[in-house]
Amino acid sequence: MAGHAPAGSTRPRRRAWWVIGIVAGALVALVLVAMAILDSKPGFTTNVTISLSYVADDGQKYSCTYDYSTPDRLPMPADIAESMNSRDWSQTGQEIYEWAKSHPAEHWTTEDELPADDPESTRADASWGLAMEKYVTFPPWLIDAGEGDEYALWWEARAGSNCEDGLR
Repeated sequence: MAGHAPAGSTRPRRRAWWVIGIVAGALVALVLVAMAILDSKPGFTTNVTISLSYVADDGQKYSCTYDYSTPDRLPMPADIAESMNSRDWSQTGQEIYEWAKSHPAEHWTTEDELPADDPESTRADASWGLAMEKYVTFPPWLIDAGEGDEYALWWEARAGSNCEDGLR
């Protein structure tokens, strides 16, 4: 019976828990890395995040958060990002709402538009988008891209944002 552990031995059980712990830790680490990779846009950096909210005529509060990103090859200057991130946006959502409400866009220029009075119309989205362009303006900047100066800026509303809904 050489090489066999006595019936009351706990040695193999400890080794099993140690191995299970390492494997579980590695799996958690892999999941976290995969989530980080899937959540980010490769080659882009989010430079500015703007949170907006307002109270609509119906008394309901609407809110949204926008992330503004630039391609890594055409970065946003740090001073512009800092000035936009430090700006007080607390009243801007209400201003955007009021302007969009009084300047409704007729429609997006898409092939499959719905009538403006249809509850699924993109008119509210278009009105909000136009107002955003008016109230969220970045200082101009240019980056030497090797073939002349240029810049690029992308924005995306975070999941759960509902600012356009108050204009429907």
